[in-house]
Amino acid sequence: MNTKLPFPQRRLPVLLALCTMPLSGIALAQSSTGETATELKTIVVTASNREQELRDAPASIAVVTREDLEKKPLNDVAGILGGVEGVTLNRNGNGVPTVQLRGLGAAYTLILIDGKRVNSTNAMFRGNDYDLGWIPVADIERIEVVRGPMSSLYGSDAIGGVVNIITRKVGKTWAGSVKQELVHAEDGEAGGGMSTNFSLRGPLVADTLGLSLSGGYDKRDADKAVNTSGQSGIPRRENRYGSAKLNWTPAKDHEITTGYDYSLRDHDHFLLKREAVSLGHKGRYSFGSSEVNFYADETRNKSGTVTGETNPNKANSEALDGKLVLPVNFGFSQIVTLGGDVRRERLNDPKLLSGAPGSPGYGSDPEISVQQHAFFLEDELELNDQLRLTLGNRYDNHEKFGGNNSPRAYLVYHALPGLTFKGGVARAFRAPTLLQNSPQWGSVSCGSATTGCYIIGNADLEPETSTSREIGFQAEYGKWSGSVMAFHTDLKNMIDITSRTNNATLAPAYPNFVGWLNDGRPIFAYQNIARVRSKGVETSLRGQITAQVGVRASYTYTDTKNFSGATPLALINRPMHVANLTADWQINPRLSLAGNGRFNGNQYTTAPTANSAGIKKVDYATFDLSAAYRVDNLITLRGGVLNIDNSGVERNSSNDYNEESRRYYISVTADF
Repeated sequence: MNTKLPFPQRRLPVLLALCTMPLSGIALAQSSTGETATELKTIVVTASNREQELRDAPASIAVVTREDLEKKPLNDVAGILGGVEGVTLNRNGNGVPTVQLRGLGAAYTLILIDGKRVNSTNAMFRGNDYDLGWIPVADIERIEVVRGPMSSLYGSDAIGGVVNIITRKVGKTWAGSVKQELVHAEDGEAGGGMSTNFSLRGPLVADTLGLSLSGGYDKRDADKAVNTSGQSGIPRRENRYGSAKLNWTPAKDHEITTGYDYSLRDHDHFLLKREAVSLGHKGRYSFGSSEVNFYADETRNKSGTVTGETNPNKANSEALDGKLVLPVNFGFSQIVTLGGDVRRERLNDPKLLSGAPGSPGYGSDPEISVQQHAFFLEDELELNDQLRLTLGNRYDNHEKFGGNNSPRAYLVYHALPGLTFKGGVARAFRAPTLLQNSPQWGSVSCGSATTGCYIIGNADLEPETSTSREIGFQAEYGKWSGSVMAFHTDLKNMIDITSRTNNATLAPAYPNFVGWLNDGRPIFAYQNIARVRSKGVETSLRGQITAQVGVRASYTYTDTKNFSGATPLALINRPMHVANLTADWQINPRLSLAGNGRFNGNQYTTAPTANSAGIKKVDYATFDLSAAYRVDNLITLRGGVLNIDNSGVERNSSNDYNEESRRYYISVTADF
């Protein structure tokens, strides 16, 4: 266990790091020629559903590269995203990191894999990774993080932004990698871990048929008595996963892809099994291009959600989407994208979709489902050589909530060769999940299956809607670049269940209290709260100090408050100040060093109320150091120390986000 330093001394490493630490950018990995990613013109696809340069994209985007993913031991994707401006991390009830964009919770971040939605979040499974844990890390090429609403293209759940995980492509020759990694926690009470993963891809028939395989196994042992405050540590996690894809090119301008993904995840003895299939076609024509995808998945919760009980459930989703991209010229050079999708989600849960115990019809119908379809149109107009205007709208027709429009307007202005101004406004909506909206769904809560409280869905919930605005600039000068972006989001009808208690005396005073179970436990329903506002500023600076030393710094200010009452109240687990500092030093062609510092400002871990000040977690900083040594063209050794000064480990409440304690890791990778 570490001994906490006094507050000023905890701050000292952060100040020293800001003054002395060379920093490197997430998307500035050096190539073998010494060029930076700025010179190589990063290409992104998520902001407009097609390939374009990062500076032209009508959105705020950060790119996490393959090189970034290899710098840290990763059993999940969320950890590396914590270094992106505008991103803060939280943990769910099982200690799994989750991603928050611009002060909005994980439920407002849409997760895509190669542009396809991942829907397991809606099932609210115990041990859910919030959709970031299904893909093998060995299969990831890069991750694009779009901050700000993208509902005009992607629909519900994209109010906060989009995380698009893009997998590695089949090349013209066979290639692959195998990686073995071990993590040791210095504190004997904290859990260590290990992982093994592989990736293999190449042509079966030259220029016609290609195969990609990936998979792995990782384990993180459970913490023991690591918290002096009495809160439990991070529980055991064990994961097995695999993926297979076939790429068929029957003609020069046509590509058909089919895939199968499998994952078995054991989180503290709660077992989740997911299988997913996909089939897609991309075509290029004289008049434009098209893409059509069908994908489906089934997620089985083999244990259920209540400790000590076995109550399996499962969720299924199917989707068909398509788009057509048309370059046209009606007075202006334009690129028009039009498309749509049809989706269906189903959930079968004999235990929790039974109604409240003792109620009429208890246990009569264990299944719910919902369907929706959508159409979207986006037009990117090149008004002149410097100015581009993107206009778009998506119309979603939801089985329960009818039609909703999500319009967007965005300007990109290249004022100078190295200076680009960006800004826009967007509307978005998010429908309640299957469980939130079903009065038949209910679950134990408030910390106990027998003496806590009970929470249920609510058929009277309204969809959440938001209006977001952002404005800022990106600048490039030689090997240096940076950005500043201000944002402001108003979210209405936010769906909430944090208002609950097991105190029978206080329970009736809560606005979402709806009654009692037969054994006297209070029942609370999901509710809409009037308004949440999130505003702030995101900044980044990156470049090359020398040909060997790359630099990056980022800082995010976020102010998120609940305006549903007379007095604005802060939301929990949302630090107002977050800074990231990283460094890469290529000492010689074989040896490189990397350093990272992350500062988290103080944040509420228990929500303040009109009568209570709430509980705050003090600010802290974490520091990591790592090294990589290229033994030869085949073998690379990596190792390092994570959270060197053991910061942020203690938890004061079950809602608190706690960091992993000091760990040492070593890995060996064979690339062939």
